[in-house]
Amino acid sequence: MASDLFKPVLNDRTRSPNFFNGRLLTGEAMSEEQDAQRAVNELLGQALGDGVAYGLEVEVASLSTVTKPVLNVKSGVAVNRRGELLLLAGDTQVQLVRPAEDVPSPTTIFRACTPVTNGTYVADAGVYLLTICSVRAGNGLAPVYGLGAAPSGCNIKDVIDAVEFRLLELPTKDIPSDAYLRNTVAYRCFGVDHLADFAKDPLGTTTEPRTLLDDIRGTELTDCDVPLAILYWTATGGVQFVDMWAVRRRLTNRTTLASSLPFSDARLAVAEAMVAQFERHVTELIASSPTPNHLAARDWFRFLPPIGRIPLATGNYRGMAYRDFFDGRTYREPLFVNAAKIAPIFRAFVTTAPIDFSNQEMLWLYTVVQNARAAIESATPPQTYLLFAGGQIPYQAAAQFDVSYWNYSNYL
Repeated sequence: MASDLFKPVLNDRTRSPNFFNGRLLTGEAMSEEQDAQRAVNELLGQALGDGVAYGLEVEVASLSTVTKPVLNVKSGVAVNRRGELLLLAGDTQVQLVRPAEDVPSPTTIFRACTPVTNGTYVADAGVYLLTICSVRAGNGLAPVYGLGAAPSGCNIKDVIDAVEFRLLELPTKDIPSDAYLRNTVAYRCFGVDHLADFAKDPLGTTTEPRTLLDDIRGTELTDCDVPLAILYWTATGGVQFVDMWAVRRRLTNRTTLASSLPFSDARLAVAEAMVAQFERHVTELIASSPTPNHLAARDWFRFLPPIGRIPLATGNYRGMAYRDFFDGRTYREPLFVNAAKIAPIFRAFVTTAPIDFSNQEMLWLYTVVQNARAAIESATPPQTYLLFAGGQIPYQAAAQFDVSYWNYSNYL
């Protein structure tokens, strides 16, 4: 039935009681008011987008052992796909193996999402997904009047919109457990295997590329979950790595007005995560390697982000040697680029397709003028670094008259 102009269109989700002096106040009316406020908050959350707002960084705890792996999760806020706000008020340690004797936990009042399974706890080697999930829990008992001395089943004092951590095994049986494992799993989570679908049929493909998480979404992974990190665990070595950015995303609007994939906010969030994931992976490789200046990308990476940076071994700084890192690849020797261009370059080209090591497309390498100058002229020189970019990204170091001085310029 058509609605007339200037006629209110009603709904039941945001309906709330009208309170006035003389009205009989009941528990049902107050519950309806709470439900209406919760519905409004969830609609706002859905409009804002799902993901991590801030905090919730994950790392291996110092007390973690092979048999009793423990993670540290920093305090923070996230929003799930239902639009629910997930608050972790303080830093928390999460045990990945259930203790021999269960510790009493608060009473669960309500779960909006009930997964098919209760989550997998570490029992064997595998790649696991750590999520934070919404749950409503009861705390304390309120005094009851008019119902006798016996406690009522409804006399819980406070209902808290709480969170819980869940560990889910990812389906990675077709991924070899070799040096490429971390990189391969990350790029499966980025949907790299399906990025080409849009180019093949841009008029018929408007959905996001399928990812590794989509294989468990709707079963183990629910709309109440927000992914925080992936981790790889073995029985003999314990937690081998924790990779946040493989699955961590900033708050992302999935209901963008643009129906075409290149304008998708979700795709931009994935591209940003690619850069952050690479930098974290490289940082950990440098820290764990006795000779980081001999690290080669081909030994650890099947994919690189379309644009990124690597720290170089200079002075007392541990880092890489770019000739060793890009050994076996075709690349242009580093050229100078001004720092003023870095942010525009990243913004313009971060959504370009990742660098695939299965082909031999050339790479651009850039030295940042201000960084190179400070490394030579400063009393406390910073670590030098190099920018790299895929061959699909246009050349960014064109000579410009009267912009850079002789020693930090490119020549025609």
